[in-house]
Amino acid sequence: MKGKDLLSISDFAREDVLSLLSDAADTKSSGTWTTALKRKVLALVFEKPSLRTRVSFELAMRQLGGQVIYLSPAEVGLGHRESVPDVTRVLNRFVNVLAVRTFSHDTLEVMANHSDIPIINALSDLEHPC
Repeated sequence: MKGKDLLSISDFAREDVLSLLSDAADTKSSGTWTTALKRKVLALVFEKPSLRTRVSFELAMRQLGGQVIYLSPAEVGLGHRESVPDVTRVLNRFVNVLAVRTFSHDTLEVMANHSDIPIINALSDLEHPC
């Protein structure tokens, strides 16, 4: 991968995609899950609701030994109650990764610029790489 964030599918080289798919297939067929994400916390910051995206992230994180915090639009008020940089800086202190489902791809870019932890695009107006 180019950097710490996954904002676009183009952040992956072809070899990265093939390796990721191969690892996923191996894990699924063996039925053995790793604890690679033990004691890691993923925050799901969603401006809009989701079924498949939320369930996929939550199950994957738990199956890999990690924890998940879901933050709804009402709880965060991203860009309304608190600025995007402030929300990002606060969460950056408490969690290990952010998966963000947002209306504007610009929001992801701002978050990536204010974060030391990975930002994952869980949906924006430009892409849905996951």
